[in-house]
Amino acid sequence: MISHESYEESRSRFVTLVTENSQYDLVINYSSHFLGKALILHIQTNLFGIFDIHDIRDCATFAAKLGILHLEDAEHVSDYLEDVMPMIYTPTQY
Repeated sequence: MISHESYEESRSRFVTLVTENSQYDLVINYSSHFLGKALILHIQTNLFGIFDIHDIRDCATFAAKLGILHLEDAEHVSDYLEDVMPMIYTPTQY
């Protein structure tokens, strides 16, 4: 049984970031469904999360959710995402 289904056009960004420790292939999907947040998928680890600009500034938590092992790498990824993510902030409703 399907409780909810909808269709919308969304924007996706595909990016490869290379650090001294690793390569990070990310998919960043922007949708109206996540209260202004972006769905970020780390292709190598098959981990994803729904983040806003405030979430990615917490590098330790952000890294743990996406399987980024080196904190300095997480800082590089976070810096990039801060530049490309929308500055929309919607308070959490749940």
